[in-house]
Amino acid sequence: MVAGHLRKKSGYYYAVLNYTDSLGKRKTKWISTGLTVKENKKRAEAILMDARRNFNPEEPKVMNGDILFADYMEKWLDIIKNSVAVPTFASYSTTVKKIVAPYFRKKK
Repeated sequence: MVAGHLRKKSGYYYAVLNYTDSLGKRKTKWISTGLTVKENKKRAEAILMDARRNFNPEEPKVMNGDILFADYMEKWLDIIKNSVAVPTFASYSTTVKKIVAPYFRKKK
């Protein structure tokens, strides 16, 4: 079971879960209970306990070491897609697909 506590934010309760991922980095996950602060503390605590019991952290995607650099860069784009801004991803994608991947495919 992961550690966690309740936090009040903008008049609502949030369950805040603290855990360490498989790479050893500390992570925090905020989960909205949807309950207002007024007269809902017991229900919010029940939601927190349920969230702590059932929480399953996402594992980072791991790739084999036997891969061409060009292929790795294209898979890397998939990995970072949801963690960067859209214009940043567009720039990375263009650079990898038009310049980096073709260059390294020729070099094998």
